[in-house]
This record gives sequence, structure tokens and C-alpha cells, in this order.
Amino acid sequence: MKTIIISFANSSEQPLKSITEEDAGIHTILNENNRGNFNIHRESYATIDNINSAFSVHGSNIGIFHYAGHADQQSLLFNDQAANGKGIAFQLQPSIGSGALKLVILNGCSTAAQVNQLLELGVPAVIATSASINDITAKIFGIELFRNLCQKRMTTRYAFTAALASAQTAATNVSLGLGEHMDRALNIPGEKPREPFWGLFYKKAEAVDSSPIPAETTQTEVAYEPNLQLTQTIFTALVLDGNVPAQQLDERKKQEIIEDNVFQKTIMDVFPHPIAIQLKTLFAAEYGADALKKPGIKRLEQIARVFHITTEFMGIIMISQLWELKITKQVTALPDEISDLMEKYFKLTIHERAVYNYSTLIKAIRKYIDTQANVNYFVTELETLREEDPANKPFGDACEYLSYIRNATYFSISNPNDPPMIQESEIPQLCLTAEEMLSVFFEKLGFLHRYTLTSIQNIRINKFRHDTSTEFDHQVVKLMNSNASHEVNYYLLAKHLDNSGVILTKQSLNVFNVERRQYKGDELAFLNLSPLVVDINSFESRSDRSNLVFYGNFSGDVYVFRNVSKPDDELNRVEINIHRKFGRTEQQEQGRYEAVCKQLNAFKEFALHEIIVHP
Repeated sequence: MKTIIISFANSSEQPLKSITEEDAGIHTILNENNRGNFNIHRESYATIDNINSAFSVHGSNIGIFHYAGHADQQSLLFNDQAANGKGIAFQLQPSIGSGALKLVILNGCSTAAQVNQLLELGVPAVIATSASINDITAKIFGIELFRNLCQKRMTTRYAFTAALASAQTAATNVSLGLGEHMDRALNIPGEKPREPFWGLFYKKAEAVDSSPIPAETTQTEVAYEPNLQLTQTIFTALVLDGNVPAQQLDERKKQEIIEDNVFQKTIMDVFPHPIAIQLKTLFAAEYGADALKKPGIKRLEQIARVFHITTEFMGIIMISQLWELKITKQVTALPDEISDLMEKYFKLTIHERAVYNYSTLIKAIRKYIDTQANVNYFVTELETLREEDPANKPFGDACEYLSYIRNATYFSISNPNDPPMIQESEIPQLCLTAEEMLSVFFEKLGFLHRYTLTSIQNIRINKFRHDTSTEFDHQVVKLMNSNASHEVNYYLLAKHLDNSGVILTKQSLNVFNVERRQYKGDELAFLNLSPLVVDINSFESRSDRSNLVFYGNFSGDVYVFRNVSKPDDELNRVEINIHRKFGRTEQQEQGRYEAVCKQLNAFKEFALHEIIVHP
């Protein structure tokens, strides 16, 4: 079995405090993601003797060699002992000859001069530096590199690029104390640390467009039954959160055998349509979805799509609440960071929006709302998802992992001619891990059944001459299942909602008349999601089904929307031209269309820091 050697060296005269953290971080990542695929040889206090011994023991089976510590153009420093880089290169020759060695990482200063020798001897790929690097930044780079390689199963090329981005972000945003921290270099006293500058070196592109992590296994492959874990996790979350249909089914299963599709239908019936329709596709409930019933790229794409559309839906809720606060003048001026966030969100292209990290947006808006007195989240359960709570770390890790899978799978869709970010051989394992992560993600979202998504088609006044009070009759289409069928209900309220559109409510009204599908109450707590969520079929009076779309981008005079059923399909995009004209017989559709366009223009003004609240 192949071995990954990780070695860490500290100098007693120039100690590097973050070496221990890098050692522990990389070792943990390797252990957590090793399913019998490789051995791990760890040298936390590397010396020339124990490194020579490691090379001798593992001989021709070294898959990756990682070094972290002091270095220069000719040497690596092991516990104050300088080891000649050329000698180390020659000791790796047995593993080079066997084809086992895929990657050498020299995470120390100015190691690029040693690269030529390694490449000439046949090492496929080498990561090294061409300048002195800061200790903390090097630690971040090393840990993120192995996280990308092992957990996210990236190719060497993309793992390197992502790790470099993480290191540079940290170097920019974190106070590194440049005058105090030691460089990973030898014999350059007094030289100021420079920005990190790693390089990925290779002779053939295929050496970096594959994963260097050994893939062999001595264990029997674990049987993978798609949807089983996800279905059980979501159903249990609904039961624990008090969803009545789920609790009733939970009682039934104690007395009879219930098929999985029954549990799945219960889930889909109580979730908002944008999420339910993507779960339906993942559950392969539609005819011809065989490619989704087994591990494969299509299934991996759909797992990532479920995650992305769910976080996008939650992000839209947060933006809608922020806009509501501004329109109602509960807040006056937004801080610069929130204004910049809104501008960036509005200006995203379709492809950028398809991989946009809504988790970051949600956190930013949530933290801003926290600063406002007497303002609560519309989705109150966000209180339970604070990232500073240690109990939410698995949730945060799942979001990070699924964000990468979304990036990687969408990259293949939008850049079919470029090297894929995911190797075909990695896909079965990624499907298993991704479903585990999606289960962790949804385990915290059982509360979503408490919120009802509806499309308000019309608001009518009910008042006869002899009545002393006015009643407002809201014609409502319920959007709480995977079919989005035209289930028309009527909400009879003492006060009318402020406008038509797609709204999210968080309370149930009492049934008033079953036959006429009427519900009645004094008021209804709601959040209007228009125009970021639009029911396009509300423009068509003869339509018998809703067509829900999410805002995509603005170009010229045209707003582009993505269909929530097939958000990545160009053929299903909807364009709304703000200058479109209707015929004489289309007055009802024209009125609805113009209302959406006015809201779109108002939102554009808001997002571009030019909010104009029209009377």
C-alpha cells in the first residue's frame, strides 16, 4: 500500500510556532479521509536520521512527500540539521521508478531552486516557493492544500490554486505582525518577509490534472444505497420539529412497512417548492431518471444543486428582509460592507450566481440585523445556526464541502472544454460523502416546514352595504410541494397584504369554509420575496400551474430569471424586458407584468445604493 509522508521540522534557534498546528491539521485531515487507501507516516520532529529511515522503510511506495519547516535554495532543515535537497531527491527515486510518487511539497522558503532536480529525476509534480514566506500563511496553505486534496478530492492543479487563494486571503485580512514572525528561510537575517509566492511545477499537464491521493483499498467497498441516509435524516428532522404529517407517518411505520417513496413524498409535500422540486429530482421520482439512482456525475451534480438552491432560497429571504427594513424606514443608511454586498449580488452574471456562496451573504446580513434594536429575523430559527456555536461546526463544514462540489460540478457544465475539477474515478466516493454532507446540512433545516410559500394572485375587497367591517379576500396559490400545482386557496383577512407577489408566511390560518377553500384570520405574518422570486405564470390568466423563477441578472433593459426546476438550463431561462408591450386583450397580464417591472427597477436602485422609495 502506498504511503503519504508528512514531515515537520522546527529550528531551536528560529522556532516556528505554527508548525505544530500545521502538523496536527494535516494529520487530522489525512486520518478523517483515509478509508484504507493509504498509510500515513508522520514525523512531527523530523531529523535527517528518521527521514532517511522513513525513505528506507517505505522504499518504492511513497505516494506524497510533504515537508514543512526552514529551507533555502539547496537545503531542508531538519531539527537544525541541513539536509541536501539533491540527496533527498535521489532517495525518492525508488518511488519515482515504481510510479507511486505523484507529488512533492516543499512548504518552506525559497525552495523553487530544488525543483529542477526533482523534475529531472521524474517527480511528476512539485509545489515549492520562490520567496520567503510567512509562518502563519504557510501553515494555512499546507492545511488547506491537504483539505482540498483529501476531503474535497480536488486534482493537484485545483487544490493548489484553492489553497493559494486561502493563504493570500489570510495574509490580506489577518494581522500577521510582519516584524515579529519568522520566515521559513535559512541564513537571510534581517530580510523582511514578503508576500507568499508558491509555485506548482510539472512537465506534463496530466500530472496535475489528477488526484495524487492513493486510491487503492484493502477494504470491501461499502454498499451505497442512494437517498437512504438523506431521506431518513430529513424525515427525522421533520418529526422532531413537530411536523404533523411526518409524525403521523412515524406512528404508522411502527405498525406497518412503509416504502421509502412514501417518506420522500411526505418530505416533498411540506417543503417550499424550490427545495421540494430539487429533492424530487434527486430522489429520482420522475420517469427516466436512472442516472440519478446510482453514483455518477449526474447524481453528484444534483446533490450540489439541491444544496445551492436551498441556500439561495435562504439568501433571498435575508435580502428580502433587508430590503423591507429599508423600504419601511426601519433602517436609514446601510453600512458600506452591506451596501457593497448588495451591489455585488445584483451585478453577478448567471454563471457567477450559479456558484455564489450564499452562506457568506446570509452570515453578513444576519450579523447586521443583530445590530438593530427591536428587529428579529423573519426566519427566527436562524438563531440556532450561529457559526460561533461549536455544535454548528458540522453544519458549517458541510456547507463548505457542498459549496466546493457545486463549484466543481457546475464548472464542468459551464466549461466543458477545460480539464474537469473532479476525476471520474473519484465520483463514486464523492457521491457518498456529498450525500453525507447534505444530510448534515438538512438535519438543521427541519424548521422549513413551518414556512409556507404562496403566490398572491389577486386581492379583492369583500364588503356589503349592511356590513360594518371590511374583509379582504386574497386569492392564493400554495407553493409547498414538488408539483407546484394550481391549488387555489383564499385567505380572508381583516387587513390586506401590501401587494401581490410571492410571499413567505410563518403561521397557519384557521379553516373557514372547506368547500370554498377559505382560511380566515385577523392578520398574517409574511415576507414578500418579489421580485427576487416571481411566479411567471401569474402573467397568464389561462395557466393552471405555477412557474417559479429566481432572479438571475440584469443586462440592458432585460431582467433574466432562472427556472427553479432547472436552474442551470439555459433553455428554461425567462427574460423580462421592461419595455415589453401587451395587446388590448391582455390588460390583466400587463398589470401584473408592470408591477413586477416596477419592483425590479426599485430593487436595482436599492442594490446600486440609489434607493428611491416611491409613494
